[in-house]
Amino acid sequence: MDLTYYFIGLLTGVSVSTFFIGKELYKYYTKYTIQKKQLDRILKLNDNIKRLKNLQTIDASNLSAV
Repeated sequence: MDLTYYFIGLLTGVSVSTFFIGKELYKYYTKYTIQKKQLDRILKLNDNIKRLKNLQTIDASNLSAV
């Protein structure tokens, strides 16, 4: 009977530990995913700003050449 209680306790401990480890891994995964999406959004915005500035300088040089 003691052996049965030992295995039940062991299984319960492993289950609880696995739950908390999985919870922390999921928290890390969601944080990483959100940061990656924000970084991609900022890089895309930065590329758009550079492209607009480049177009403005080309337009300005075309107007001064005419």
